Amino acid sequence: TAEKNPSRPPEDVNTLLAKSEQAYADKNWVLLYANNMKLLKLRPYSPEAMLNIVRAAAQLGRRSTALHYMLKMQQQGLSYDFNTVEETVPLRGTEAYDHINGLLVEAGQPSGDGSRAFTLAGDPTDFSDIAWAESRGKFLLATRKEGRVIAVAPDGTADELLRANEFNGFWSINGITVDAGNNRLWMTTSATPAFDGLSPTDLNRGALLEYELDSLRPVAWHNVPVDGLVHELGHLAMAENGDIYMVDWATPIIYRKKAASKKLEAFAGSTKLVQLTDIAVAPDSSRLFVADAELGVLLIDPKTRRSAMLAGDENLNLGGVYGLEFVGGNLLVMQSGISPQRLLRLEIDAGGTSVTNVSPMAINLPGFDVPGASVIRDEKVFYLANQGSMSGAGTLEVMETPLDAGSNIKPPDMRQFEKALRARQN
Repeated sequence: TAEKNPSRPPEDVNTLLAKSEQAYADKNWVLLYANNMKLLKLRPYSPEAMLNIVRAAAQLGRRSTALHYMLKMQQQGLSYDFNTVEETVPLRGTEAYDHINGLLVEAGQPSGDGSRAFTLAGDPTDFSDIAWAESRGKFLLATRKEGRVIAVAPDGTADELLRANEFNGFWSINGITVDAGNNRLWMTTSATPAFDGLSPTDLNRGALLEYELDSLRPVAWHNVPVDGLVHELGHLAMAENGDIYMVDWATPIIYRKKAASKKLEAFAGSTKLVQLTDIAVAPDSSRLFVADAELGVLLIDPKTRRSAMLAGDENLNLGGVYGLEFVGGNLLVMQSGISPQRLLRLEIDAGGTSVTNVSPMAINLPGFDVPGASVIRDEKVFYLANQGSMSGAGTLEVMETPLDAGSNIKPPDMRQFEKALRARQN
């Protein structure tokens, strides 16, 4: 085994995924179980790994193990109907299975507070980010295909402010934010195949753009450092001191432009990170919150550059996060990479390292179709509700949810149920 042979390298995620797929195809339940237990250690929020463990355990006659992982999924607020999984037939018809599976199905029911704010014509997947410009009284939405910035009034009336062309030289706009106090519009731009006018010589180039907010005159162009890696600058966040942080969607690096600097610097990164999606910063710059779709939320102290994953109760699942906002000591997370898709409010402790309370604000509401980017305005969070839709819809849905929506999750009676279940099995 790996423990007895230190020279044997540990299996990586891709290897384990391939082995798991083959084991399932071969109906080798022992290997399916073993590989997914390993996967769960590397990807602790993975619903797919837990699903495969239930499958394998059910087929191996390990009823208590299968029910334990079903219960684990239920306690994390996940939704799944195991009656659709052929391998769970040996579990069905028992009180424990029916009760847990019923709760898992129920977790997918729409709940919480959310309503349509406005709609905008266009492919929802083309829209990359949203900001609010108080001086204009409008939302600003960025696009990737044509590198546009569109101003949208609260009633949905829209007009184009900027578009990539041969004169301004930028490409897809992936991130956008407003610094009202300094009359600045900040945007990240990247040359990727998503951009219609891409020149092969520009591929993988990227920059942080600085524009005057009122006149839309360009001020500065801050290039991504050349390092030979694949890059795609994504969402960005600004601290009160003027420092700007942004994530790279292609290579797991966080960049920073200090307020007094004219250059971007690679601020933090790790080969252990997988897929960075969004970033938020505490106003006093004491903490950065970086979403990794596979691993959860990474915390970084900008002063020491020390980092750790955001901690919380064992039943907190932080997988599939594609949107972050930090407001009033709370972290709002948009989880569109799990089922059910949901918007949660996480209360962060005074030390800024752990979640003390979880409030579901909106869960699987009508209009949710891989929701993503968001912005805070007037005690509400506005978000692109169908940003990742693959339905072919030609309309972007922007929804709003009050910041005080939802209530604290109460520990369910499942703890007592699990205790009673174990007593009966023993």
